[in-house]
Amino acid sequence: MQRLARFVAFTQPALLFCAAQAFAAPAPALPSVQSPEQDEKALSARRHSREKKADTKETIDVSAARHGLLARSGFAATKTDTPLEQTPQNITVITQERMAILNSRSVSDAVRYSAGVSDYGSKDDPRGYFGTIRGFSPDIYLDGTRTPDAASSQSFSIEPWGLEEMDVLRGATSALYGSGQLGGIINAVSKRPNAGQKNEINFQTGAYSRVQGAADIGGALNASKTLMWRFNGLIRKSDTYAKNIKNNEIYVAPSLRWKPDDKTDLTLLASFEQLDAGSTAQFLPAAGTLTATRYGRIARDFLSSDADYDVYSKRQAAVGYSFSRKILPNWTMTQNMRYAHLDLDYRFVTTQALSSDQRTITRRALLQSANYNNVTLDTRSDLKLKTGPVKHELLVGVDFRSDFLANRRGQNTAPSLDLYAPVYRAITWPTYGTTTNTNETESQTGIYAQEQADWKNFHLTLSGRGDFTESMTVDNLTAQRTPQNNNAFTGRAGLLYSAPYGLSPYVSYATSFQPQVGTTRLNTAFLPTKGRQIEAGLKYNPSQKMPWGDHFMLTADFFDLVETNILTPDPVDSTYDIQAGEQRTRGFEFEGMGRLPWNISFIASFTYQDPKITKSTTSAQIGQRPAAVPSHMASVFLKKDFHIWRDLVAGVGGGLRYTGNTAGALPETFSVPSQLVGDVVAHIDYKRASVQLNGTNIANSRYVAICTRNVACAWAPGRAMFVTLAYRW
Repeated sequence: MQRLARFVAFTQPALLFCAAQAFAAPAPALPSVQSPEQDEKALSARRHSREKKADTKETIDVSAARHGLLARSGFAATKTDTPLEQTPQNITVITQERMAILNSRSVSDAVRYSAGVSDYGSKDDPRGYFGTIRGFSPDIYLDGTRTPDAASSQSFSIEPWGLEEMDVLRGATSALYGSGQLGGIINAVSKRPNAGQKNEINFQTGAYSRVQGAADIGGALNASKTLMWRFNGLIRKSDTYAKNIKNNEIYVAPSLRWKPDDKTDLTLLASFEQLDAGSTAQFLPAAGTLTATRYGRIARDFLSSDADYDVYSKRQAAVGYSFSRKILPNWTMTQNMRYAHLDLDYRFVTTQALSSDQRTITRRALLQSANYNNVTLDTRSDLKLKTGPVKHELLVGVDFRSDFLANRRGQNTAPSLDLYAPVYRAITWPTYGTTTNTNETESQTGIYAQEQADWKNFHLTLSGRGDFTESMTVDNLTAQRTPQNNNAFTGRAGLLYSAPYGLSPYVSYATSFQPQVGTTRLNTAFLPTKGRQIEAGLKYNPSQKMPWGDHFMLTADFFDLVETNILTPDPVDSTYDIQAGEQRTRGFEFEGMGRLPWNISFIASFTYQDPKITKSTTSAQIGQRPAAVPSHMASVFLKKDFHIWRDLVAGVGGGLRYTGNTAGALPETFSVPSQLVGDVVAHIDYKRASVQLNGTNIANSRYVAICTRNVACAWAPGRAMFVTLAYRW
C-alpha cells in the first residue's frame, strides 16, 4: 500500500491539473479520442479521416464505427483511436452485435470464429476462459487494465452482457501493457452511459434448464444530458452439460457519466457478480471416451466429481473510473483506475488414475479458498502534432498494478468410483490450508511511450516500455519468504503501407516478458520468461461502392513466436525446476468479416500453426507440440436478414467450426481427433420486439473436447438450443 500511495502521489499533479482545467472557459468542441463510448452520433458513426492523395486532391472517407460485425477502429492495440486498416497487427474487434448474434454466454463463446484462438473444445466452464492464442494462454483485460491473473480457478469473471465489445490482440503486447503472455490478450470493454442509449430487457431459456433475465437500461439525469446513467443486470438459474453441476449467477453493473462539455469526460464504473456453480472440467480417462472398453463408453454427462461436494462459489466486486480531459485541441490526458476484489470457495474431486480393470478411477478431493485484491491505475498523455509532411501522435503513460492473493488449499484421498455403475460415497473433507497456505503480493510499475508517424501512405508505430516488478511470497506453513525483483524493457516496431485499392501490407516485431514466482534448487529466484515475435501480413479494406462489396475486411499474416526461460524439471533433482525450456509457434492466419453483396453478413477464419517445444531438460518433450493446442482451425459463419414488411424483419444464419486433432498428453502418446461443430441462428424482429433462436452442436455430435493427460479427458457438450425474447426502446 505504501508503494501505491507513492505512485498516486506521483501521478496526482497531472490529474489535479486536468481537473482544474475542467472548470476553465470552454474550448472549441472536439471529439474525445479515449472513450470507446461516444455521444449518439459518435457511437453510431465515429468518423475516421483517411487521407488519400490522388494528384493534388484530398479525399476524406467517412464510415460507421459499428455496422454489424465489423468495427472500424481498434483502440486496445495502440491505446489510440487508430483505424484497424492502419494498425500493423492482426486484431479482432468483437462487436456487441456479434456477441448478440452468436448468443455469447461466456468469453469462450464470444471469441469463436476468431483466427488463431482455441477455446479448448467449447466447454461451458463457469470458472473462466480456458484456451490459447497462437499456442499460448492469453491474459484477460477489462477496459485496458489487467484483471486478477492468479491460477485459472481464481480468475476474474467477465460477463458478456456487460460488454460493449471485446478485442483479441494477437502476439506480444508488453510494449504497452507490461508483463504478459506472448500469445496475446483479450480485452473486454464495459458498457457505458451515452446519449444514444438503447434500452433492452430480455428473457432467455433453453438447454440445461436455463432461465435467465437481463436488463440494459439508462438515460440522462438532466435536460442538458451532461449527466447520464446506465444499469446492466442479469440473473440466471441454470444447470450445465455435466450432471448436477450448476451455473447460477447474479450480475449488476451500474455506471454514471459526467460530460459537461466536449473536453471533459468522467465515467464511474462498478460491478458485482455472485456466481454459484461447479466445475464442468470433468476428468475422465481416455479409455472409455476416446476409445471404447469392453464395458462400452462412459456416459457424456458422467460426473467424475461429487454433486454433494462439488462447489464453485465466487463473489467479486469492482469499482473504478475512466477520466479524460482535453488540455488543448491536440492534447488529451486520460486516467483509468479500478479496484477489484474476489472471494472464492472451490471444492472439487479430481481423477488420479484408472485401475487395471479399466472401469474404476481413484480420486482426490481438493478444497480451496482464495481472497484476491487487485488495483490498477493507468495515466497517459496523447499529443498530436505535425512536423512538415509528417503527422505524429505521441503517447506517453505510466501505469501501476498491485495484487494480493491469500491462497489456501487442502487435499485428501476420495473414494474410488465405478465409471459404468457409479455409487457416490461421502467425501471426507480435506483439512483447510494444509497443502498450500500462502500470501502473495506483487506490484508492477511501467513507463511507456509510443510514436505513431504518418507520412504519405506509410504508417510507422514505435513503442517501448520499462517495467519494474516486485513480489513477495510468504509460505505460512514453513514461514519461508521468497522476494523477487525483476526489471524488463520491451518494445514494438511496426510499419504499414496503405496501398491503392484498399491493400495494406505490414510488418512488425515485438517482445514480451512474464515474471515467474519461485526459486531454483540453489535458492536462486527465477527470471522472467522472455518472448519475441515477428509478424508480416496484408489487410484488405475495399473502398466504398466496390462491385463486390465495400464493408468488410480481410487480414492474412504469417507469424513466428519464440518464448525462452520456460520452467523445466531440474535434471539433478526433479522436485525443482530450472529455466532451460523454449517453445516456438510458427504459422499462418486468415480472417475476414463484415458484409458481402446481397447484404450477407459473414465471418471466416483459417489458422495453421506449428507449436513446438524446442528446448527442455526432458528429452521426450523436445520436438513435441503442447497438449490441447490444435495445428489447424477453420470456421465460417453466414447470416442474412429479410425485410418482409416495413416493421417486420426475419433473419437466418449458420456456421461451421473445425478444430484439428490435438495432442492428448505431453509427450504425445495419443491424440484427440478433430472436431466439426455446427451453429444456427434465426430471429424475427417486429418493431421493438424480437425472438431469437440459437443452437450449437446442432448435429449433436459426440466427441471428446480435450485431453491433457490419459485421465484428464472431457466430453464436449451435446446439442444446446436457446430462445431469447427481447424488447428494445
